[in-house]
Amino acid sequence: MASAQHEQQISWSLCWHYARVEMRGSVARFRVFLLALLLGVASIGAVGSIADAMRAGIADNARTLLGGDIELSSLHTAPDEMLLERLEQSAERSDVVQMRAMLRTTDGVRKLVELKAVDQNWPLVGSAALASGRDVQTALAGLTAIGDAALLRSLNLAVGDTARLGNTEIVISDILESEPDNTISFVSFGPRLLVSSETLAASGLKTPGSFITYRSRFTLADAKDAEVRASALRAELADSHIRVRSRDSAAPGFERFIERAELFLILVGLTALLIGGLGVSGAVRAWLASRMAVIATFKCLGAPSDMIFRIYMMQVMAMASMGIICGLVLAALAPAVASSFFASYVNVPLMISVYPLPLLFAGGFGLLTTFVFALWPLAKTRHIKAAHLFRTSLVLPGGQIPFFALFGVGLGSIGLVILAMLATGNVMLSVYFMVGTAGSVLLLSGLGELVLRLMRRLPAPSYVPARLALSAITRANSPLRSVIIAFGLGLSVLVAVTLSQVNLTAQLGARADAEAPDWFFIDIQPQQISPFEDMVSRTDPEAEFEKTPMLRGRVTAINGVSTQTMDPPPGSEWIVRGDRALTWQALPPEETEIVRGQWWEADYRGQPLVSVTEEMFTDFGLSLGDTVTLNILGREFTAEIVNTRKVAWESFRINFVFIASPGLLDKAPHSWIATTRSENEALAGRIEQKASDSFTNISAVSVKDAVRTATKVLDLLGGAIQLTAIVTLISGLAVLAGTVASTEAQRLSDSIVLKVLGATRRDILIAWIFEYGLLGLLTALVSSVIGSVASYGLISVLIGAEFTLDLSVVFSTAFAGAAGTIALGLAGALRSLAKKPAPYLREAV
Repeated sequence: MASAQHEQQISWSLCWHYARVEMRGSVARFRVFLLALLLGVASIGAVGSIADAMRAGIADNARTLLGGDIELSSLHTAPDEMLLERLEQSAERSDVVQMRAMLRTTDGVRKLVELKAVDQNWPLVGSAALASGRDVQTALAGLTAIGDAALLRSLNLAVGDTARLGNTEIVISDILESEPDNTISFVSFGPRLLVSSETLAASGLKTPGSFITYRSRFTLADAKDAEVRASALRAELADSHIRVRSRDSAAPGFERFIERAELFLILVGLTALLIGGLGVSGAVRAWLASRMAVIATFKCLGAPSDMIFRIYMMQVMAMASMGIICGLVLAALAPAVASSFFASYVNVPLMISVYPLPLLFAGGFGLLTTFVFALWPLAKTRHIKAAHLFRTSLVLPGGQIPFFALFGVGLGSIGLVILAMLATGNVMLSVYFMVGTAGSVLLLSGLGELVLRLMRRLPAPSYVPARLALSAITRANSPLRSVIIAFGLGLSVLVAVTLSQVNLTAQLGARADAEAPDWFFIDIQPQQISPFEDMVSRTDPEAEFEKTPMLRGRVTAINGVSTQTMDPPPGSEWIVRGDRALTWQALPPEETEIVRGQWWEADYRGQPLVSVTEEMFTDFGLSLGDTVTLNILGREFTAEIVNTRKVAWESFRINFVFIASPGLLDKAPHSWIATTRSENEALAGRIEQKASDSFTNISAVSVKDAVRTATKVLDLLGGAIQLTAIVTLISGLAVLAGTVASTEAQRLSDSIVLKVLGATRRDILIAWIFEYGLLGLLTALVSSVIGSVASYGLISVLIGAEFTLDLSVVFSTAFAGAAGTIALGLAGALRSLAKKPAPYLREAV
C-alpha cells in the first residue's frame, strides 16, 4: 500500500498538475531566457528553411534554368557538329554562344557587355520577356540586338538607336526584362546584350582561341530519359573538352554556395543557441533560488526529491517550448521574407513553403540545449531541505551533483553533436565546432577568472561608490565570469568579423590604387599582340605593359587519380571543379616568389612541366615530381610539377594556378590577355579608346569596375556574416540581462542594507554605474583582444594578406559593449533601487 501511494505521489500526471499551477506566475521571469532561445532556434530554422527553399526553387525550375533537358558546353571551340546532329535526331536542339564584348555608341562611349547569341529555337523551355511584348525572334530579325535596361541607361541609348558591336552596326530593337536560362550569380561584369547567331557572325567576334562558351541544349520527347541519356553522354565524352549537364546540375556552383553558406550559418546559429543555453542555466538557477521556500514547503509535506525535480523540469521544458514554438514560427516565415531580399542580389528562385526537416532540427537543438543547461541547476533541488523554509538564503545550496545529472548532461551533449552532424552533413566539422566552442568557453572562463583575481589584488578605492562597485564585482558568486563567457563570445565574433571586413576592403582598395593595372584587355588574337603592344607604346611610352598567352582547360587527374572520384580539400575544390585558365612561359613572371623547386631553363622543350601555386600544392598534399593531367580542347596532356609559386590573388595582376613550359600548348588555338597601367589618368583612358577603335574584337575590363564588383561581394558577404554575429551578440546580451535578473534578489538586499546604513539613492546608483561600466569595459577589452587575434589569424595566416589593427573599430566595439552592459544592468537594477526598505525590514522581523 505504501509503495503504491509513493508511486502515486511521484506520478508524472501529478507532477504536471503542480507544474502547470505554479508555472502561471513564472513565465515572466523567463522572458530573457525565452528571447535567447527564440533567437537561436529561429536562426537555425530560418537558415535551413531558406536553403531548402532555394534548392526546391532550383529543382522546380531546373529545366528552365538549364534551358532544356541536357546541355553540352565547351570553351574556345564548339562541340563536334556530327555529335550534335546525332543527338538532334531524337531531340529538339538550340545553340547558344556566350562571351564578353565591347558595345560602342555613335558618340564613342563604350561598355563591356555579357553577349549572348541565340538561334531560331531559343528558348527551348520558358520564354523571354521583352518590354514591347514581342516575340524574341521577331525582335532579333536583321542586325539588331535586345539590351538590358541597365545597359541602355548607362549608354544613354533608346530603342531604335544604333551602336557598334565588333565590325558591324546594330540597332537596339527592344529592352530585355527577363530571360529564362539566366545564370544564377551574385555578380556580373556587364549587363546582358542579346543578339542572333547571324549578328554574332557578322560582328567578327567569334574567332579561334577567344574566350567563348558554346552551349547546345536539347529537349527530349520523354523528359524522364534525360538522366539516362546524360549519364551515357558523360561516359562517352569523359576524355573530351565537352561538359555534360542535366537538370540535376542546373546550378552546380550556386548549389555548392548554398551548402557552404548553410553550413556556416547553422554553426553560427548553434553558437547563439549555446550562448542562450548559458542564459538557461543562469535563469533556472535564479528562478529556483526564488522558489526555495516553495520547494522547502514541498519537502515539509513529504514530497520526495524525484517529484520536485520532475515538477520543475516540466516547467522549464514547457516554458522552453513556448520560445521554441515562436522561433519555429519565425523560421517558417523566413523563405517568404528572404525572397524579396535575395531578388535584389541574385535571380535565384525560392519555393515559398514550410520545410519541416530544418524546423525539426531547430526544435531539437532548442529542446536539447534547454535540457543540457537546465539539468545541472535543477539537480541542486535535491539539496534544498525542509529547514530552508525557516532560513533566508539568496543562492541555491551547494552539494555533490548526482550521477543521473552528470549522465543526462553527457547524453544530451552527445545528442547535440549527433544533431549537428545530421543538420550539417559534415561529421568532422561538427566535432571540431563542438570542441572549438568548448575550448572558447574555457578560454573565456579562464580569462574571466584571471581578470577577477587581478581585480581582487587591487587596493580599495577611497571613493565609496567605486569601492562598492569593486566589491560587488570581486565578491563570491561574482557575475564577471558568466558575463565574459556569454557576452564576450558574441562580442569577440563581432570584433573579428568587423575587423576582418575592414582589412579586406581597405587592402582591396589600397592594392588597386598602388599595384593594380588600369585595364585588362582580353581576346587579343596572336597576330594582334604585337600591333597592340606598339599601339600602347605610341600612346603612352611610360605605360607599364604586361602580356601573356592564355587558354582554358579542365583538371582531369592528379597523380593518375581521376578528379571525378576525388574528394578535394575544402577551399581548393574550385581548382578541379570547372575550367581553369592557364598559360606557358619560358621565364618566371616578374616579381614571382618561387617557394619550392626550380624554374625550367629558358630554352627547355622537353616533356611538359608545370608550376602550380603553393596553396594548391599544400592543400592537395603534393610533392615535387607529382603529375597533373589537363584536358584542353579535347586533348589530354600530363605535366610534371617542378616548382611552386606564391600568388597574391588580391593584387589584380595576371595570375594563374598553372603555368606550363613552352613547346606544346602554344600550338593550340589560344588568345592573349594584357594589362596596362599609366601614371596619367587621361593617357590610361586614351589607351582603352584607341584599343577599342583599332581592335574591335578586343574587350577591355576596367579594374576599377572589378574592384567595385569585388567590394560589393565583400560587403554582401560581410553584411551576412555580421548579421549572424549580431544574432550571437544579441543572445549574449539576453544572457547578460538574465544574469542581471538572477542577481535581483541580491541587489535588493544590498540596496536595503546600504539605505539603512545611510547611503542615498544617488550613491547606490553611482556605485551600480561604476560596477556595470567596469563589467562592460572588462568584457569588451577581453573580447577585443580575442577578436583581434582571431582576425589576425584569418587575414594574415589563412588568407596570407597584411593585417592592420584598426583601433577605432576595436575601441568603438569596446565602448558599445560597455554602454550595452551599463544600460542592461541599470534597467534591471533600478527596480530594486526604487523599493523602500521598511516593508522588507518588517517582513524580516
